[in-house]
Amino acid sequence: MNKNNIILWVGMMLSKSKLLLQGFFIRDTWHTLGPCDVLLVRHDNDCGYAYQGKAYAHLLDSFGDLCIKKGLKVRAVATPISVLVGSRAYNSPVSYNQAHIIIGLFQRGLKTIKGTNVALKWAKSHRVAMWCDILDKAEPKIVVGIQPDEYLCRAGKKKGIPVYDLQHGVIADEHSWYGENYRISTPIEDLPDGFLCWDEQSVATIAKWAGKKDIRVIKIGNPWFLRFFQDDPNDNLVSEAIAQRKKLRGARPTILVSLQWGMLQQEVSSNGILVDALEKVIIETIDQYNWILRLHPVQLRSEERKTVLKYLTGTFGAEKAQEWLESSQDALPLVLHQADLHITYNSTVVIEAAWMGVRSALLDQKICNGDGKENYYAHERSIGMVEVLPQDPTIIKQWITNTLEKGRAKPTLQDSSQAIDAFIEEIADGANNGGEFGRPSNQRSDI
Repeated sequence: MNKNNIILWVGMMLSKSKLLLQGFFIRDTWHTLGPCDVLLVRHDNDCGYAYQGKAYAHLLDSFGDLCIKKGLKVRAVATPISVLVGSRAYNSPVSYNQAHIIIGLFQRGLKTIKGTNVALKWAKSHRVAMWCDILDKAEPKIVVGIQPDEYLCRAGKKKGIPVYDLQHGVIADEHSWYGENYRISTPIEDLPDGFLCWDEQSVATIAKWAGKKDIRVIKIGNPWFLRFFQDDPNDNLVSEAIAQRKKLRGARPTILVSLQWGMLQQEVSSNGILVDALEKVIIETIDQYNWILRLHPVQLRSEERKTVLKYLTGTFGAEKAQEWLESSQDALPLVLHQADLHITYNSTVVIEAAWMGVRSALLDQKICNGDGKENYYAHERSIGMVEVLPQDPTIIKQWITNTLEKGRAKPTLQDSSQAIDAFIEEIADGANNGGEFGRPSNQRSDI
């Protein structure tokens, strides 16, 4: 790790400590939860948008909005450590930061006295009990979250409340959360009752092992992207997003670069933000192309924001840094609508770009050299929407030139409105009939 990365690493450690302190002083409000039909579970990191001045978890809250349209009551819980709670976020998520931290502190003390195994067992039982208390307050028909932890999954099974995982990123065999080699031995009590996926490829990956554990795997599409492709004049969020989006200047080709958080830990660049070869290309072609560097939601919400903005300002200038910060807060579907090409290290935006007919380049060499990620974005690569490039400025420039000549491809996004409506109707049927969520297997919309 070079000197710059060491400085960045120290800064990030200090930022994490600061966040922990901020989180601890946010009062627990989970006990104020009232009954609901759908309980959404999200973290600050899931909030990739702002709506009506509040943090908006674009995937989960879009799903929640669809449920509300069906007459279902929706409430939300913010997982630790989150500070965007209550009036600061959409659906007024409740917090349990303090309870979470206190359990962690007791665990450390018990580890010193009784040893690691006793401490882990104690902490696990208390975290499950914490979720049981939350579920008792909310009495939901279903819980939908992003990678719900083992404690919530166990609590859900204890209370007879199904817990579902809504896809938020790449799903591949090599992914430790979704791959068969990682999950086939996981106790069913620690797993969600179902997975809500964007596409057939993701369904097929999880289905390799989920069926053996009687776990549902359902394609419902991406609720965030779906709402931007539906002609719904009553969707105020979409109308507001279109009215507020930043219009791109000039007729130069537009190239979107999706940044990713945690690059420092991967040591893939000297600056901890952007691959060195791509940085060089951007600097050399800044007047040739309209570059848009888009910050990841974690970079927008966390202390890493300061580090990223300092780098962008120092490398590309204050005007560009501010322009990119503002455009990073626009809805991704609208940004992709104006983009001609997309480049990233290994961001899931390559899937979303393909939906819009925008071709992408990946710079993560592990995807092409069989070093643990060879199945990432296999479908998008197989249909020619994604290429893996060497981290070489000359090759990147040539790819830009050649790919711009091809023009946009045919969009690959499929209309999944019927599938997601069917799933929500399933929830509504259980709520309206006062029964348990879920239909008999011969009536399910599983794929």
